[in-house]
Amino acid sequence: MADAPRTNGTASASAEPSRSSAVLFPTKIRRRPGSTGEPGEGAELVPIAGQLDALLADAAQDLGLVLDLDQRGAQRGAAPDDEAELVALSSSLGGTLIVPSVKARDGEIELRIVLAEASSPELRVRIERVSRDELSVRAVVMLRDLVTGLRSQPARRAEPGRAPEGTLTVPAKSAGRTALAVNATLFGGVLGYSIQRASGSEDPRLLYPLLAVGAGGGLVMSILAAEEWDVGVGSAWFVASGAWWPSIAGHLIYAGRFGTAWAEGEQWTAGLVAGTMGLSISTLGLALRGMSEGGALLAHSGGGLGLVLGGVTEGLVRGNVDSFPLAGMGYGAGLGWLGAAALAVHWRPPANRVVAMDLGALLGGLGGAALGSPLLLDGPNETQQRVWIGMTGGMALAGAAIGWFMTRPKAEASEKSRKQAHGAAPGMLPIFGVIGQSQVGERRAPVVGLSWSGTLR
Repeated sequence: MADAPRTNGTASASAEPSRSSAVLFPTKIRRRPGSTGEPGEGAELVPIAGQLDALLADAAQDLGLVLDLDQRGAQRGAAPDDEAELVALSSSLGGTLIVPSVKARDGEIELRIVLAEASSPELRVRIERVSRDELSVRAVVMLRDLVTGLRSQPARRAEPGRAPEGTLTVPAKSAGRTALAVNATLFGGVLGYSIQRASGSEDPRLLYPLLAVGAGGGLVMSILAAEEWDVGVGSAWFVASGAWWPSIAGHLIYAGRFGTAWAEGEQWTAGLVAGTMGLSISTLGLALRGMSEGGALLAHSGGGLGLVLGGVTEGLVRGNVDSFPLAGMGYGAGLGWLGAAALAVHWRPPANRVVAMDLGALLGGLGGAALGSPLLLDGPNETQQRVWIGMTGGMALAGAAIGWFMTRPKAEASEKSRKQAHGAAPGMLPIFGVIGQSQVGERRAPVVGLSWSGTLR
């Protein structure tokens, strides 16, 4: 038995949370199977039931429960025959109900203890057949097991924003608010600059107000969004991918196809229109399914790999490494981001595998360019240039495939390890700003810091 202080009465019960208050019903004597209900049946169990009442009351208080003696007196002899009613009764009383019962059976005593908790729709039951000599010990052990098992379950009804019992920190709401604010502020500034460039004006008296209005508007919108919705890190970076990659694609496509000095304003207009459309598409994707950190990485990866592969494709068609493949890079970035973003909405890839795929593509592309560099010596012809471009693009694709393959879950891993390997690895995107909340009693304080962690398998 634990040497815990014993307290009785409603004063103590009111000082404790309702979860620790308890009502112990008198031990009920159940009839033997097939009995006809003769008068005096079970009379030999009456003194045993009285001893159990006193024993279980002491054991319950030793286990940290606060017995509500007023409620116990009011409910004396009123334990419902239908145990389904115990759930509603525990909710109305706002505490834990302990309902013991005994029955004589084949020379032994069958002890049954039912526990009902106000915050749970379930009943916890223990039944054992013991001799009269062991009844007291087993009754205490059974009650201890029931109470310990109840406390080991997570709380079913927790107040929003409050830390679970025994913890000092809870995840902060909108953990991606800082990433969203930074990207929204920068993109708002780019929008203001794009509007100024698209108008054909170079007057700084127009430029700086537009920059201030665009950046400030982006910051305010991000704050309002983070307060209204729980914006995670993955959601913030997915929205950022929808803003940046289509904008880059619009600029590159227009510069590659209509790259003239007089068309510079139209180039910024194309980027502005494409960025706005991409932002709308990414927001719609979040509204449909939400986003994991691995999905956000996949969207950025699709834009980056599409940029490279689109340039490689245009280079293969032209067979000229001297001209920069702006249009191909633009088409690749736009289509790559769109395809990856659509896939990320329906598939939650592990973040560590996406990072490994990107690193493999980068190293493979550099390796292919290095291996094929002798082809560019001494005035290469179109065939040699196409071979060099093909080696660079092919090695990049091979590196991406190898990176994805090398980080696959091991076949001999247990089922639990396999599930963890396929789940989204937290922290693979940078989290900077408020990353948690510290709470002691009623006092709360934000936890500010920078987090970037993860495991490459």
